Amino acid sequence: MRNKIEYKVQNVEEDSIYQEKLFAKGIAASLGIVAILMLFFLVYLVIERSFDEGTGLFWFFLIMFLIFFFLTWNFGWLSIKMTFHFISVGYGIIKHTEHWENVADCRQDDVSAIKYGGFGIRVAKIKGKTRLVYNTIGTPRCVLSLKGGKFQEFVFSTKNPEEVINVIRGQLALKHL
Repeated sequence: MRNKIEYKVQNVEEDSIYQEKLFAKGIAASLGIVAILMLFFLVYLVIERSFDEGTGLFWFFLIMFLIFFFLTWNFGWLSIKMTFHFISVGYGIIKHTEHWENVADCRQDDVSAIKYGGFGIRVAKIKGKTRLVYNTIGTPRCVLSLKGGKFQEFVFSTKNPEEVINVIRGQLALKHL
C-alpha cells in the first residue's frame, strides 16, 4: 500500500510581510554603458559591412553585447523580500536567503561604503567579522548578525532602514515566543 503524500502550495505573495525593489543606478549605468558601446560597435560593423573581413569581430561584439545586456538587466535592481520564514535579498537570479532561525539581531550599518570596495555583491572583513554585502550607491544599509554559516553578518541596502529593522526585530521577537 502506498502512502499518500500531500503537498501544500502556499501563495508566496500572501506569505510576504515586506517587499522592496531598489534601482541600482550605479551598477545599471556602468554595465549599461558598456552594453551600449558593444551595440554601437556591432551596428558599426554591420553598416560598414566590415564583418565580412573579420567575422570574429562580429561574433565578439555580439557576444559581449549580450553578456553586458544580461548583466545590466540582472544587476539593475536589488530586491528585498521578507516572509514569516525568511529574508531574501538579491540581484536578479543571484539571491541570498537567511531563515529567521539563523538571524540573531539587526541594526543600521555605520561603516563607510568605501570599506566594502564598491557596490554590488561584496565580501568584506569588518571588525573581525566576515560580511556578505549586497549594496547600491547612496542607499543606507542594514546589518543582520547571523548565528552560523559562512558569514557572520549579512549587509544589504534599503530605502527604509528603520522600517526594515522594525520588521526584522518583530520577526525575531516572534521566534522567541
